[in-house]
Amino acid sequence: MAPGYRLGVDVGGTFTDVCVITPDGQMVRAKVLTNTSDQSIGVQEGVLKARAILKEKYNWEGKFEYIHHGTTTGTNAILEGKGAKAGLIVTAGHKDILTVRRSQIPGGLGAWINFVQPPPIVPLERTVEAVERVTIGGEVFKALDEKVFRESLADLKRQKPEAISVSLLNSFSNNIHENRIREILHEEFPGVEVVTSTDVLPEIQEYERTVTTTANAIVKPVVKRYMQNLQKMLKDDTDTIRILKSDGDLTSVDIAGELPVHILMSGPAGGVKAVSHLVAKNTPYKNLITLDMGGTSTDCALLSGSDVIIRRETNVGPLAVKAPSVDVRTVGAGGGSIAIYNDFTKQLRVGPESSGATPGPAAYGKGGTQATVTDANLTLGYLPSKLLGGAFKLDVAAAASAVESIAKQMGMETTTAAEGIISLVNEAMHGALRLVSVEQGFDPRDFALVAFGGAGPLHANSLGKLLGSWPVIVPPSPGILCAQGDATTKMSHEQSCTYIKLFSDITTADLAASLGELKDACMKTMKEALGNDNAPLKIGYQSDMRYKGQAMTLTVDFNDDDLKDTQGLLKTLRIKFGGMHEQQFGFSHDDAELETMRMRAKVVDASEEVAISSIEKSESSTPPEEAVVMKQEITYEGKKVEATFWDRSKLMKAGIIIPGPAVVTEMDSNTLILPGYVGEIDSMGNILISPEEKAPEQKTVHTKESAQQLIKEQPIISTLISSALGSIRQEMDTLMLRCAMSPAIREQQDEFNVITNTRGQMLVGQFGSFITQFLNGWKGTVEEGDIFVTNDVYQIDGAVSHLNDVIVLLPIYHEHKLIGWAANFGHLTDVQGKVPGSMSINAGTIFEDGLQIPIVKLYDKGVYNKALTDVFFRNSRQPEWFQSDLVALVAACKTAAARVCELCERYGVELYEAATDDLLEQNRVAIKTIIDTKIGNEKSSFTDFIDDDGNGIGPYAIACTMQKEGDKLVFDWDGTSPQSNTSMNFYLSITMFKMFIGYYLLAVYDPHCVVNDGFHDLIEIRIPTGTILRPVRPAALSCRTHLLGRVMDVMQALFGQRNPAYRCAAGFSDSPHLFYSGFKPDGEWFLLYQIGFGGVPARPIGDGPDCHCLFPAIKSIPTENIELYFPLILEANEALADSGGPGYFRGGNAQRTLYRFLSEGEVSIHDDRWLIKPWGVNGGSPGSRSKKALYTNNSYGTDKEKENTVLLQSKQDHVHVLPGDVLEWITWGGGGLGDPLTRPAHIVATEVHRKLVTVAGAANNYGVVVRPSDFSVNEGATTELRQKMREDRKGTGYTEELSYDRGGKMKELMERCEEETGLPAPKPQWIKNPYGPHVGLPYVKEWYKRMREKGLEGWDFQTS
Repeated sequence: MAPGYRLGVDVGGTFTDVCVITPDGQMVRAKVLTNTSDQSIGVQEGVLKARAILKEKYNWEGKFEYIHHGTTTGTNAILEGKGAKAGLIVTAGHKDILTVRRSQIPGGLGAWINFVQPPPIVPLERTVEAVERVTIGGEVFKALDEKVFRESLADLKRQKPEAISVSLLNSFSNNIHENRIREILHEEFPGVEVVTSTDVLPEIQEYERTVTTTANAIVKPVVKRYMQNLQKMLKDDTDTIRILKSDGDLTSVDIAGELPVHILMSGPAGGVKAVSHLVAKNTPYKNLITLDMGGTSTDCALLSGSDVIIRRETNVGPLAVKAPSVDVRTVGAGGGSIAIYNDFTKQLRVGPESSGATPGPAAYGKGGTQATVTDANLTLGYLPSKLLGGAFKLDVAAAASAVESIAKQMGMETTTAAEGIISLVNEAMHGALRLVSVEQGFDPRDFALVAFGGAGPLHANSLGKLLGSWPVIVPPSPGILCAQGDATTKMSHEQSCTYIKLFSDITTADLAASLGELKDACMKTMKEALGNDNAPLKIGYQSDMRYKGQAMTLTVDFNDDDLKDTQGLLKTLRIKFGGMHEQQFGFSHDDAELETMRMRAKVVDASEEVAISSIEKSESSTPPEEAVVMKQEITYEGKKVEATFWDRSKLMKAGIIIPGPAVVTEMDSNTLILPGYVGEIDSMGNILISPEEKAPEQKTVHTKESAQQLIKEQPIISTLISSALGSIRQEMDTLMLRCAMSPAIREQQDEFNVITNTRGQMLVGQFGSFITQFLNGWKGTVEEGDIFVTNDVYQIDGAVSHLNDVIVLLPIYHEHKLIGWAANFGHLTDVQGKVPGSMSINAGTIFEDGLQIPIVKLYDKGVYNKALTDVFFRNSRQPEWFQSDLVALVAACKTAAARVCELCERYGVELYEAATDDLLEQNRVAIKTIIDTKIGNEKSSFTDFIDDDGNGIGPYAIACTMQKEGDKLVFDWDGTSPQSNTSMNFYLSITMFKMFIGYYLLAVYDPHCVVNDGFHDLIEIRIPTGTILRPVRPAALSCRTHLLGRVMDVMQALFGQRNPAYRCAAGFSDSPHLFYSGFKPDGEWFLLYQIGFGGVPARPIGDGPDCHCLFPAIKSIPTENIELYFPLILEANEALADSGGPGYFRGGNAQRTLYRFLSEGEVSIHDDRWLIKPWGVNGGSPGSRSKKALYTNNSYGTDKEKENTVLLQSKQDHVHVLPGDVLEWITWGGGGLGDPLTRPAHIVATEVHRKLVTVAGAANNYGVVVRPSDFSVNEGATTELRQKMREDRKGTGYTEELSYDRGGKMKELMERCEEETGLPAPKPQWIKNPYGPHVGLPYVKEWYKRMREKGLEGWDFQTS
């Protein structure tokens, strides 16, 4: 049957775009304003406008063969909080799953000070816990208590939800309880949408499954209504409406209504699909990187061999929803991105803030005054003064004025500032484009770049130049390409199942049976949706696979022929997986055990592709003169050149060549062709931009002096290089997190990198430079091709701080000249030592900590030292993990080296070095300004404590004073306790501590600044040798984590004394850890390493988040992942009510975790704050203490519990556990800030409703009387109680001024210790004579003498 008229319609934030493909393959396009209140109205208006064009041009007015639609209805419902009012049902003990997410605080050191936690999509007050439990293997461990569950629904009923999601732990393995709960909910909530996780995402990982299910529940009623409206409005226009999914394929209206989570990112998918159809399938260019630049952001994607790459995760605002989507990466850089100059750091940045549609760029004439990317483009002459075919006039003067404002702040010409803005936004997009290719293991130079979106073609030529990706391809009507993608794509349906099996346990018969069920279900759905039992369909299969122990999976495609080859199927999958792993990560393990996680069947409409007609060939390559719109001057690389503006509609003949400089204009976009480049029209009407054939560009060769002068004249060069270095760091992180196997790296992101100059000064990084300490410790040669490895804390002066942190260091050479260094360290799971995990508190020397690797060449002039690594792997309990981690560290450093060399190619070595020197000086000036103007001259002192050392000795003091001496800020750790005979010592790197200072100071005044080592001469650190912060070898160091965290607490307290902007309470700054190891009943050895989370302190900006960690990037391991690999059940993982310190701002609540052990084994557990509470500040109360208890003999939850309870020390190895034993691990809460009696009563009442504060806690701690029946505030009783509490505390010394509340004085805490904690108080360090290599040091002798005379009173404890 001949094709009819086919229509695609895509809804954007401002415009709704329509593309009609006629029977002979011609395209008709229309654009109308989006109706934000009801998108279907805009869709109808767009269809009517297209109809008018079709009537005029073709005299056609029939029904469309189909209408394909990409909508943002579901996305907007989430982003704008306009979805259905939803409830959530979870497994008891796991209520905080959506609030805590994965416990991660994004950003660098100090980011927690400004971190604003996104609210969960279902608040805790509408979360109901169901008493039930299913194991990872699908067995019912605890039956659903239906009576209790029905009773627990009363409060949710009162709140009248419109939808309810159900997501229980391990339900993907057995959904018996989810199904029963759905039945109960239908009975209790008639007419309310109920969505279960096994209907939406029957896959492992509880947070991701829960947020996906809940997002589906929230948008389902909204999308269903929209689909019904759409069908009514378009009933006369077509009999077939299909909806674009996030993976770029189509689905039916009915399925979209049931599973709207699958259409959340359909907008970006449409454009990438159009590129696949128009470019990859109709031109010689198959390997493509796409650039879709709009008003607020830019989306980047990659097509390899014409195929769109699919990822299993969709990001919608702060939510990471697991649903198949085109692998699009977004960067906050668009036409409306705002340029901001920071006077502290003297740096310009562009985005992520955007001017939006209102007021928009200054050029829009709607009142905007801040310079944006659009304003810069207009100022440089790259845009015509009218857009949208002349319908939208731009205000050139307003744009120039906005850019001039930035230029004046920077002391430069307006056009120079405008070029700087464009260069910066290009650099940001360059980084994103590189990441999208590097993550897949591809070199962007092997790809062509396709640009679309309203702003993409304006920047495409420059980005092609940065990437080396040619040609740059600009399709016709690039601003409405998404609608074209909608019109040309086809239907598909996929179904998946969890299939967690080792390769060695898989039988092809079982695999074929599982896939057969999925295929049959998909075929049935597709035939129903297409309305044709004989529809041609294509079947494909996928297996999500990984090496056993890896975090990430790779998706391996295979087909029916592979499946029928029962003898060779598993071998085929192994070969395909190995090839993909080699492609992406540069290595594969031929003999390593593989495991499958999921199986998937996908059925695709196999009907004929929609044909797009080609354009006629031009008789001449010279553009017709009538296509010239105008000529005007543009600015490029500081020079004025005349550019020709062309009307694209008059250039639509193949073979026409447009020489640059030129701007090709059309209704929805403008394409800039730079001087030295040409654009050629191909047979599909695309513009192909390439460099002119001419001699290589002559680069300016700078001397050191001329480079420095150019940087003075054009400081934006430094900012561009800073941005590029930041992108390189991201690439290093990406490689580490994808390649490493140690859970601390792959799950909890405990890895840190650095790029330095030749002097070892950090240019980008986080924990400071490791290179200066390395250079001081290394006595051998450094030659091109060398790569070094070490973990020797003492030899490299604390650059790494315990043996688990293995560091790789690589000298970067460019044209055989040393230009810098790259280094990366990561926490490896096991490096030998006394206990599994290599972190024994009982280690007395570094020799008991584990394997010491002195500085040694891993590669000597490019030759790999295999004998050395054989020794490494042989001495680890996890040799495969060690190997993968080491490969990842090397790959990250090699990537950094290659990228730095590219920068030197682009700018020249002299200019690169001058720019990096300038960046160092900028940081120095910024920090000096803060020190001079924000930190007073007074002396500040503070002492914090580690409660004990694991052997009953403590507390240990960490004392520091901060004072200006001349132009330096001096930190003196005099008063700190001598080193311990256990492994809690921390060899504090002076370089690292200076970096901590820089990050914290800049966190408030320029959180976007790239911090480097430039300010180090302004800081002086004095640490007495022989203390716990500067131990003498061979002191053990493996459990230094508590002191690392406490150093940060002390630092923030010192800054808080000088400036209220930094005045925070104490909180969860450590990364306490738990190890559980042993042999399973089948003889397999296991080792779990888990970092704990707790209460972040209250901060000047607000409450501290619950169950988080101050350390940047660290995130928790999913409960289901833990249960998959280790013989235990996590019965609870929740925020503990009332554990956060009360204050005007509350400290974050502690985390309570219950581990039920299923196998005999050994536990090591290490944390702190069990005695001295995390201090509250300015009248805020302290956070709660930590606690650990072991319930033996299957007694937990029974009447035998009390007599079988064993309280554990805070730091304890060799805790023997048996099946049925339960460990309760409670971390500590964050301290409060400000008077708790001034905290708004309605907030306290809401937190009672959310089970974050108890009714008693509200009254006792905040003076708020809450009615338990409806969680309302009893205003009269509250006023009366608060007045009484104010009277009662008079005379107690209470003050809201600068003060610290630790729960009592040191002597009082020691005396009450056993009564309050159940554990005996630790014994002071000075009651025994010191023993070790430090005893003869004068500082140690004097400290012991002083403390023996003064005792506990020797510490300034309460108000220090």
